[in-house]
Amino acid sequence: MSSGDHPGRRSVDTITVTCSIDSRAHEVPDAELAAAARRSDGHYQALCGHMVAAAPMVEPDGQPCLLCTAILERTEATRRSARQRILG
Repeated sequence: MSSGDHPGRRSVDTITVTCSIDSRAHEVPDAELAAAARRSDGHYQALCGHMVAAAPMVEPDGQPCLLCTAILERTEATRRSARQRILG
């Protein structure tokens, strides 16, 4: 999880949260975690749109959600491409 203009870091701050329903490790934006804390319903919306019901944090992560992974990779590639155009 990371952000900013630091090389090798993600452009979206996320936390990996495994869902107890589908057993997949989803990427949940930090902003969503903060908003969900105010709701206190225990559900978080992942990058892929899935509503995550968090599994116990002592359990190992499940298999990664392929859509969350693709979204992160696409975001990072787009950001790198824009940076290359700007910096030359």
